[in-house]
Amino acid sequence: MRRLHHMSISREGLIYLAVMGVILTAAIIRQINLLMLLYGVLAGPLLISWSLVRRTLKGLDVARKLPKTVMAGERFCVELVVTNAKRRSSFAVTARDEMLRRESGAKPIGTEVYFPYVPPKESRAATYVGVLEDRGAYDFQPIKISTRFPLGLLRTMLRIEKPQRLLVLPRVGKLAPQWQRLWKADEDAVGGPRRRGGLQEGDFYGLREWRSGDARSRIHWRTSARRQALTVRQYERKRQLIVTLVIDLWQPEKPSADDRRLVEEVVSMAATVAAEVCREGGRMFTMEIVGKTTRSVRAASSPQALEESLKNLAQAEATSNDRLGAALETTFAQLRAGANVLIVGTRKLTLDDAAQFPQLAARPDIRAWVGRAATLTPNDPLWRQLYRRGESP
Repeated sequence: MRRLHHMSISREGLIYLAVMGVILTAAIIRQINLLMLLYGVLAGPLLISWSLVRRTLKGLDVARKLPKTVMAGERFCVELVVTNAKRRSSFAVTARDEMLRRESGAKPIGTEVYFPYVPPKESRAATYVGVLEDRGAYDFQPIKISTRFPLGLLRTMLRIEKPQRLLVLPRVGKLAPQWQRLWKADEDAVGGPRRRGGLQEGDFYGLREWRSGDARSRIHWRTSARRQALTVRQYERKRQLIVTLVIDLWQPEKPSADDRRLVEEVVSMAATVAAEVCREGGRMFTMEIVGKTTRSVRAASSPQALEESLKNLAQAEATSNDRLGAALETTFAQLRAGANVLIVGTRKLTLDDAAQFPQLAARPDIRAWVGRAATLTPNDPLWRQLYRRGESP
C-alpha cells in the first residue's frame, strides 16, 4: 500500500501569513520592537499547527466496505472505517472517496466524510449514500484523508491506495401483461405433439397399466380394483420454454447523445426480458450480446442466471462494427427446435434482406429461423406497449 503526504496552506493560513508579513515589514521599517515581538508571538501558533497537523494523520489507516453490486438509479451505501494505530488521538479528520467510470472522458465522482474524533488504538466508521444513474464498472480511486487540526492554518493530506471496483447493473423495467401472452402463444405454435406422457409430473393426462419402476404414489386404487390390475396415473410432460435473446448494440462511429440513449434503452430492455424469463424455473435461457466484445449466457432460468446476465449487460459496450450477421448465423445454427428468438437492437432490422444479412441468405438450413425471430427497436410502436423503463426511486 503506497502512501503520499502532501501539506498545503489553507486560505485562512494565507491571510494569517499576510498579516504576519505586514507586521514584520512595519517592524523593520519603523524599528518598533513591540511589533517584532508581536510577529514572534504570531509565529508560535503557526509552528504548533505545522507540528500537530502532521501528527494527526500519522498511524491512520482507512478501509472501504462496498456492496457486491448495485442497480442504476438505486441508492447504495459505502462504509469508511478509519483506524488509529498510534497512542494519541486524532481529531477533525476528513476522508474523501472518489470513483471513476471505465470510459473515456468520464469525470471522477466523489464525496467527503467527516470524523470528528478517532481514539487511540480504535476505529471509527461513517457511511455515505450515493446514487449512480449510469450502468457500468466504477473504479475507486485512492482515499484521501486530510486534516486542518488544530487551528485550520495548514492542511495535510494522506493518499491511501485502496483499489476496488463497483459494478452497477442496468435498470430493470416492467413488461406489460401482454408479454406473457406473447410467450405463451409462441409456445403453443411450436410444432410437435402437445401431449406426451412422461416421468415429470404436470397436468393429469390419463391412466395406464402399471410398469416396473412406477412409484406406488401413482397407483389409482379405485380403477385398479375395478380392472383387477394395477393402474397408474399418467401425467403430461411439461414443455420446456426455450428463450434466445440477441442484443444488437450498434451505434455510429461518432455517436450523438440520442445514439447513446438508444444503447442504454436497449440494454435496459434486455435486462427486463432476462428478469422476466429467469423469474420462473423450467426454462432454458440464452443471451447473446453483440457489441464491442461478444458476451454469452447459456443456462437454465434461475437467480444465478439472471445475476450473470445483468453483470454481462452492465459491462457491455456499443460498437460501430457490424457484427450482427455473423452472430446470428452462429446463434441460429445452434438453436433447438421450438426455441423463441427475440432480437432487440438500436437499429431497424430486416432479417430476410439478403443485402443486409448475406450470411443468413446463404444458409438454407437456418433460413426458417429468419421468419420465426422477432425484432424490436426503441422506435417500434410495440416497444412502448410492452416495455416501461424503470425509474429512479
